[in-house]
Amino acid sequence: MIGNKIKKILNKISGSLLYLLYPHACPFCGRVLEHEEKDICGECEPLIPRISGPVCLKCGKEIIDMEAELCVDCKRLLRSYVRGFPALNYVAPLKESIGQFKYHNKKEYAAFFASEIIRAHGKNILDVSPDVLVPVPLHKKKMQRRGYNQAAVLAKELSRKLGIPVDENIIERCVNTLPQKMLSGDERENNIKKAFLSCKKCVEYKSVMLVDDIYTTGATIEACTRLLHDMGVKDVFYTSISIGRGIDLYGIKELPKL
Repeated sequence: MIGNKIKKILNKISGSLLYLLYPHACPFCGRVLEHEEKDICGECEPLIPRISGPVCLKCGKEIIDMEAELCVDCKRLLRSYVRGFPALNYVAPLKESIGQFKYHNKKEYAAFFASEIIRAHGKNILDVSPDVLVPVPLHKKKMQRRGYNQAAVLAKELSRKLGIPVDENIIERCVNTLPQKMLSGDERENNIKKAFLSCKKCVEYKSVMLVDDIYTTGATIEACTRLLHDMGVKDVFYTSISIGRGIDLYGIKELPKL
């Protein structure tokens, strides 16, 4: 008992010292957080664009139609993964925050993003019990330019909090594709279709959770899912910090068939 109390005191002291040396900033406004503030400041907390209301049972996107099971995107483009677990809507000020995390070395924001994923879907992720977390890889040229893969940073933070291992070495990005945000939905599908390569012929994993920062049309997750299926993985899920609002929330019920 005494030993445990001493450990708790020492952990608290070490945590305070680390905070003094490496204070965290709010991922939305950039203000240095007070020690009692966890991952985001009190003023910005109400701005967190959490997903609410009815959601697509496939990708996890918010939808307007309470009777619909799938969003328009998932009706139009069949997806091979089992289910998605996005945490937040990809709108301001989250857009700017992810941009800082992705392009400006704000790797410490991963703590906030991982906490939001766990708040929204921690139980679901543990219930589906993936063998491993697999971050969506970056092409080596982008890795050299940025110095890190934001999806891998996020996956490692989720691993630390959930106790699920990470494997960064089963999928490789072999084509340095155009940024998906520059393309239309159909162009994204073609852009990413042959962008990934398996690093192993087969794996022993039966269930994999892909990890990425943003889910838009799902083309990237779909390309990775098909590759994992080819390697022997039975069930593929995904989780992401955010998901695009999609056309459902703009009042469009159906798209013309391709």
